[in-house]
Amino acid sequence: MMNMRNLKKLSGVILFASLLFTAACTKTEFLPDPEGAQVPFQSNATQTVEELLAASPAKLYYSAWQKSNIKNVLNQKGSKVLYTAFVPNDAAMQSAGLTASKIDQMSAAELDDFILFSATIGQVTGDELKLKSDNFMVKTLLENRDLYVKYYENPESNQFDYYAYRLYVGLKGDALLVNGKNMGKLNYLPATNGGLYLMEKTLEKPTKTIIEALRADGRFTMFLESQRLADELYLDKIASDMEPLFGYKPDPEETMMYATQRLFYQKDWDILSPYPGYGTNITISTLFAPTDEAFHKAGFQTVADILKFNERGASSIHFSDMTFTDEGAYPMDTIYNYHRNWGRMFQPVTVGGDKAISNATVFYSNELSPRLNEYLVSAGGNPSIEYAYKMPLEFSVNNSSIQIKVKGSEYPAANVIEGDINTLNGPIHVVDHLFIPKGFKLN
Repeated sequence: MMNMRNLKKLSGVILFASLLFTAACTKTEFLPDPEGAQVPFQSNATQTVEELLAASPAKLYYSAWQKSNIKNVLNQKGSKVLYTAFVPNDAAMQSAGLTASKIDQMSAAELDDFILFSATIGQVTGDELKLKSDNFMVKTLLENRDLYVKYYENPESNQFDYYAYRLYVGLKGDALLVNGKNMGKLNYLPATNGGLYLMEKTLEKPTKTIIEALRADGRFTMFLESQRLADELYLDKIASDMEPLFGYKPDPEETMMYATQRLFYQKDWDILSPYPGYGTNITISTLFAPTDEAFHKAGFQTVADILKFNERGASSIHFSDMTFTDEGAYPMDTIYNYHRNWGRMFQPVTVGGDKAISNATVFYSNELSPRLNEYLVSAGGNPSIEYAYKMPLEFSVNNSSIQIKVKGSEYPAANVIEGDINTLNGPIHVVDHLFIPKGFKLN
């Protein structure tokens, strides 16, 4: 018979697995299109995508295409499937090290990683892009079956969809943007079974999670380390409060199962779930990452300064024997929540504790503009519309520089000093100031 300690662990695992992760979907359903009628798919094309490729100047890409397994993958989708290829020219292929001799040495499986990432099911025409001021999200043919996102379409399970690598496609003037990167002048060729874009650069497939990218960069040591240490202190306090109730002091892993109210620093940035096939294990969103210099500008010279500042709120942190979960937060959690979760810790809650569910929040730099200021970052689900949560950040553009601050804040706006660092979890935008809300006291 299961003892009480193990039963508590099991119930915590179930609760933890059910609450830990959600994934973002495309936001094109929620942003209004510019004025004008939608252009339906009408094409005078007479050639297939592959026939266009064979006749194109993209000889290196076509040789990789032919050697890969993409034809088998497309055949499995059916003869009537429409698809779009994003095709780098020969100069771009050579710059990426994909020369003729290199392609000749690569196996079909090795080329699949590149070719399947450059092809998407469905069609987004050049004319459709011209009618949009935000990005189209399209799923590539490349999947990672070790990663699970929110369920929408997987016929094998109603628990999750397999992770498909995504492309966010848009225009800036006459330039084609993919995942925020300028791929050269728009050059779209329609085909009888889809179309292709000829590009001046190769696509870069993300390989790191957000936390891996932050650690490798070197500019975000204070952001990372202050959250890691704060989480340790938080878990120790919650575990100490649990000890009289449990008869022992839980270790950090068990404590985290009950501390469901805190946004731990690895959550949404890493792949944490040890239960493949149950729920999701990766979140896709946007991070505004402050550099170490951003902390210095706010008066924090060291991580120790941040931890000292957090002591102001330490007395609020406790484990409730009424709700059987954690309560309370550190002062710096407020600032970090705007950087990484759109300030949702202040999202409206119904009397019963329900919140509107998350809308898509994947935004590349070409979308960071005043148009986002009225976007509903959370809407839908059980709560009625008055519980929808509007964008708490204010976006502006000053001399081509993207600036961001918390709405109404008297603190300086942050500048995006580098945008579109692409990761498995979505884009990182690097900012040079902290997002500090109105009336927040730093000293």
